[in-house]
Amino acid sequence: MLHDRGNIKWTSLMLPEHLVQLKEWKKEQYHDKKSDLTEWELEEIEQTIQRAFKLQKIVKLTLWDHNKLQDQCGLITGTDVYKKQLLLETDLSIKRISFDLIQKASLVDEDD
Repeated sequence: MLHDRGNIKWTSLMLPEHLVQLKEWKKEQYHDKKSDLTEWELEEIEQTIQRAFKLQKIVKLTLWDHNKLQDQCGLITGTDVYKKQLLLETDLSIKRISFDLIQKASLVDEDD
């Protein structure tokens, strides 16, 4: 019976450039897609951020960063309109977050 080695027997026939492209393609398969926000979603994010700033509540922002969605929690201390950035005070530091990176915003209850 013939013993099949799978992909091992084909890698010797591939060029190194092909192997690099295959590795990049596999990495791209695990990237999240940045969604284009509608006008309603942008308005909802804006209202949530304004409410969190006025009431000094902790807000949870979902950010698009390096092809992945990441969550950041903290207090909004202000905005920089000219640079289009939001100032978010976390436990360790104050971060400047670009408006373009924000995908979702929600208030965090202290009970959670």
